[in-house]
Order: sequence, then C-alpha cells, then structure tokens
Amino acid sequence: MHPAVRDPRIVPAAGSRLSRAAFLPLIRIALVAMRRALRGAALGAALLGTVACAAVQTDGSAVSDADAAARAAWDGFQRGDPQAAQQALAESPHGLLAPWFAYWALQPDLQRMTQAQFERFARDYPDTYVLARMRDAWLLELGQRQDWKDFAAVYPQQSAGADRQVECYELQRRFEVDGVDTSAGVLELWNEPGGAGVGCNAAVHTLAQAGRIDQAQIWRRLQDFFRDGRIALARPFAPDLPIGAWQGIDRAAREPMSLVLSALRHGVPRNTMHRQFLVLALLRLGEQDPQQTMQLVDGSLGRLPARERALVAYHAARSAALQWLPDASRWFKQAASMDRDAPVDPTTLDWMLRAALRAQDWATVDDVAQRLIRRDGMRPEWVYWQATAQRQLGHDDVARALYSDVASPWNFYGQLATEALGLKIELPPSAAPPSAQAVAAQRARPEVRRALALYALRIYPPAQQQWSFALRGLDDDSLHAAAQLACEQHAWMLCIDASERMRDKVDWNQRYAMPYRDAIAAASRSSGVSEALLFGLIRQESRFAADIKSWAGAHGLMQLMPQTASWVARKIGLDGYSPADIGHARTNVALGSAYLGMLLRRFDGSQAMAAAGYNAGPGRPARWRDKDPLQLGGAVFTENIPISETRGYVERVLANATIYAARLSGQPQSLQSRLGLAAPDVAAAQPPMP
Repeated sequence: MHPAVRDPRIVPAAGSRLSRAAFLPLIRIALVAMRRALRGAALGAALLGTVACAAVQTDGSAVSDADAAARAAWDGFQRGDPQAAQQALAESPHGLLAPWFAYWALQPDLQRMTQAQFERFARDYPDTYVLARMRDAWLLELGQRQDWKDFAAVYPQQSAGADRQVECYELQRRFEVDGVDTSAGVLELWNEPGGAGVGCNAAVHTLAQAGRIDQAQIWRRLQDFFRDGRIALARPFAPDLPIGAWQGIDRAAREPMSLVLSALRHGVPRNTMHRQFLVLALLRLGEQDPQQTMQLVDGSLGRLPARERALVAYHAARSAALQWLPDASRWFKQAASMDRDAPVDPTTLDWMLRAALRAQDWATVDDVAQRLIRRDGMRPEWVYWQATAQRQLGHDDVARALYSDVASPWNFYGQLATEALGLKIELPPSAAPPSAQAVAAQRARPEVRRALALYALRIYPPAQQQWSFALRGLDDDSLHAAAQLACEQHAWMLCIDASERMRDKVDWNQRYAMPYRDAIAAASRSSGVSEALLFGLIRQESRFAADIKSWAGAHGLMQLMPQTASWVARKIGLDGYSPADIGHARTNVALGSAYLGMLLRRFDGSQAMAAAGYNAGPGRPARWRDKDPLQLGGAVFTENIPISETRGYVERVLANATIYAARLSGQPQSLQSRLGLAAPDVAAAQPPMP
C-alpha cells in the first residue's frame, strides 16, 4: 500500500527482461509464492496436465502433489535453492511447466554454468519465454567473465530490444576483439536513465583506460549521479580520473559543506578536478538545503563558471520543487538567467513545469510544456497543461484544439481534456464477446496454458512474465480471445492485461472487470465509499487477485498491511477479527474500504489526497500541501506529487473510478468532481493514522 513496501525484487535474476508496460500496477511489487489453499486446485492440476494424489495443506484444503511440487520449486528458487526445482523437473520432465522447473533449477547456479549447459537448455526449450530469459542472464554472465568467444556465439540469438547492459558488453567486445571504436555507442547507452549498470560501466572503464572516453565525459556523468541521488554509482569511476579523485568524490558525498567552506575561504578552485569536487558538493548541498545553495551560487560563489552555476541552481530549484517550497518556480528562472544555453536534464524540466503550475505562472507553463512535447511527443499530460496555459492566457481556440488532440475516456489526462471541452466521460460501446473458436485457439497454445497454470498456482510474477511473452504480436481478435480465456478462469490480472492491449476495440467486461461485486457493494454501504472508487483502487492495487501478498506483507484485494488492518478492525469494532482473516476477500475489502473512508474524511473529501494517502501514507499528502499557502485544484496537486509511483497511482485510481462509475450507473461521469481541492492544514490537529 505504501511505496516503502513496493519492491523491485520482482526481477529474480540479473539481466531478465520483463515487459513492464504490461503490468504497471504490479511489476513494482515483488510477490511471494502463496502458501494458502488454492480455490481452484483442480484447475491447477488440469492445466498442468497431471493427475496426482491430493495432499492436505495446513488449513485443511486439498492441493495436488504436482501443485505442491511446483510451488515448492518456486519457493526454493526465490531462496536461491534449486533442489526442489530439480526434483520437480525429474518427476515431470515433459510437463507443461518443465521449462520453468529447468530454469529454476539452473539459474541459481549461473556463475558455474558452462556454454554446453546453456546450449542444452536452448535445445530442450526452444521458442520459450524462459529461454529468452536464460539467454539474457547468460550473456550478462559471459560479459562479466569477459568470455568474448562464447558471448559472440550467443549474442546473435538475441531477440529485438536486447538488455542495455548486454548491448554495452557487445560494444566492449567489438572494441576489444574487432578493434572498432564503439565509444559513441557506449556513451549513448551509459548516459540513458538506468544505463549505469554492470555492462555499460565495464565498457566505459575499458574505453576510458584506452583513451577513447575522456575525463570530462566521466565528470558529467558523475554530476548526473549526484543530481539523481545515486552517489554510490560515482565512486567506482575514480580510477578513471586523476589520482586523488576517490577522496574528493567521497568528501563531496559525505561532507559537502566542508568543500563549500574551503571555497568560501580560499576562492573557487582553479584546478579542474578540485572545481569538480566543489560542483559535486554543491549538488549534494542543493538536495539538502536548496535555499542556502541558491544563495551561494548567486552570491559568494558567483565566480564559478556560468554553466556550472546554472547546473547547481537548476538542481537546487528541482529539489525545492520536490519539497513543495514556494520559491521553486522563481529559482528555476534564476537558474535560466545564469546561462540561457545551459542544458536542462529531463527530470528537472518536468519539475520546472510542475513548480510553475503551483505558482500559476501560465506563460512558463506554456513554454515548458512546449519543450516537453518536443522532447516526448504528444504525451497527454504535457498537451493538457499546455492547453490549460493557453486558456489561462486567453487563447481559447488554441486551447480547445490541444484538448481535442488528447481527449479520451482511457486515461487521467484524456478524461480531464474531455471535460475541459465541456463534455462528460462517456464509454464507447463494448465489443461483442469473442467466438468460442477464437478462445479455443488461444487455449491450445502452450505459452498461454503455461501462464494460466502458473497463475492458478498463485505463482504470480512468472505468470505475468509468461503471459506477456505469450501475447507478443497478437492482433486485437486474438488478444480479445486470450483475455476471455483468462477471465473465464478468474485470472483477472491476466484478463485485464490482455484486454488493455487491444488497440481498436474495447470489452468493458474484461478491461474493467467487476469480480467480488457482492463484497465490494457491502463494503461500500458500510464505509460510505463509492463502489466505483473501491473498484478503481482494487484494480490498481491487486488486479483482483484476492490472495496476493507483497514481499513486505501487504495482503489481499486492497493490499492491507497487517498492522493497518488490525488498527482499522479496532476502530470500526469488527468483533472476532483475527490477523489470519486479512486475506479473506470480504474481510479485506471491509477493512480497506473503512480505511479509505477515514482518509476521505481526513482530507475533506478529496479523492486525490485520499488515494495519495492510501499509497504513500496519510502523513505525506498533508505535509506536501502544508508547504504551499495556496489552495490547489486536485489536478495540480496530483501532478505535483513528488513520488512518481504515487503520482501514477492516484491518476490511475481516479481514472479507473470514473470508468467504473460510468459502468455501474450507465451515465456520463466527471473526473473533475472526484479531484476536489487540496488545501493546506486540512489534516491539522487530527490523530495519526497508520
């Protein structure tokens, strides 16, 4: 429920390449294998294609031996223990899940794996998802070994969109083996967001040592690391810089003020390396104290070169915007005045627009939105804010044309643009169900059956990854049929994912499914929270997987932490509640809806602030708003949420709720009415909530 419980460890192996776009709400959560009973144990056995004696779980329900073996294999893999997977593979060497058993059995021992073992795996499991994943992992391992002979043999087998770190290893191999100067390609990959991984770092080291990448390029990247709070990534590059670089970088990270005070006493260093230490220290200080940093670069340290002053000032202004400080927009303008040609990194440009929104500086909003559109294309949020700025500046015809470009019922800003045109959110007609023949064709595909088998066993991350692989390249009719198959088997997250991929038609029963209707309706009546908002939040939290559990312990449809559930149970007087009940669908929704109702009352009915509190904790939205004296519209508040996960979460929950309201009522709906106002001090003098 809170960002602190989201975990990137959903990626169980280095180098695995997942389709994140397919599972945005869930890929941030690392899910553990469930030890609760399967409601569909018989379904799991049928999908596995096995008949086995029934075992009994600790809660008394039956589960087949084959199911138990599969879950044990997954549990062991997560612990790095391949023994259970090896046993499952020996017992079912040709079963539906044999490729996964083989992967779980082999991957934990990757560092000792041989090329012959990989080739045997590739022969045994051709054209499977696990082969693509093993190939990625093996190439990363070969790159780390600098085994260019075997690397060159495996690399051509890569599918399109290879892992960035693998690409860097290939560029390093071409430089070392073929003598090709690949420095431009390496720098391009290394400078991308997320590019500073094991492969690109190794390639940069090699090319720097050979004199093909100069120190100025490395210093610029180290500035990126300090600016983005990834300081640990900077230290390993000290050997590629002059003697003494490590100590200066470390001092800038740990004691930035000492370097600043030295510069104030002795002046800005003339030595290039020592001036770089000062810049790194100021970037660090800019994150900690934006106001003091702005005073320094605009006053006492004004002798710094203009480009470096602007770099530091932009970062301080961005930090101020993230902290909701009222002066952030003014400081962005100061930074621009220091060097009109200074490059602005993408994240800083995003926050320049957000700070201008809070300041209601519509000319700046318009200017920055245009720059963002040139950078990113017609992303709905940037087009919407440019349109809003144009309207505020008195250019309504221009505004209406821009709103029309992005108006749609599908997403947060598309819905806002629709309403800005004076319309309500109406849903287009739903497509007719797919034919039985089309569904049967999908059921016959091993990759589809494999994903459904994993899902039935509650082995969720592999199920998601396998499903994404199975859906590659499908047209709308095939996606529709795959979604229908998943819905029929109550694999709701897979159903929704396939349905969302359709481009030219929509099936509302799939894309915005409404399982657990009775439990959600009852919770709505008891809590006073609308059914539509509950459906919208549950769709985002769990995709209606009732027994899903995060690695940190958040449970069920509404992803409640045990301590929160117990606190709410006491508050509402839920007699006989036991922590063991948290995973029961009706209890989970009753407690989650009660908690959401408390948040709505705490935030004076603002669904945007309540959703932010549900995701990030109730204290954060109040603290953000209390930093700014202005009362903000819900859309401006949402755009300024400093945690990107929470920002996207609020947008999706409220857009979902608007669509569910249209489905439930059959009437046009308004997103704006849900957003409300975000006012400071709205939660003053209220008792704390978990």
